[in-house]
Amino acid sequence: MIQGETKHDEVVAHQTARKLMDLSVEHRKPVGMGIIGPGANRMQALERAEEYARRAVEAAVKLARRLELLRGGSKYTGTTVFIE
Repeated sequence: MIQGETKHDEVVAHQTARKLMDLSVEHRKPVGMGIIGPGANRMQALERAEEYARRAVEAAVKLARRLELLRGGSKYTGTTVFIE
């Protein structure tokens, strides 16, 4: 999202986040989101894009690994599960 002359970027960012959350709940599937902004100008977006994309991919991979481990048939024992 890049900030323009209006607050349209804020509306789009908020509604995108809301709809992704709704879809995640409705379909019982985790959803990752990598939006730079709202309020980011073009230079800020360019400076952050690579780092944010890398972190978004890392988060999605960690989430997939956690789900795989938790769905692997092991019963919850009441202890914290740490996955790297």
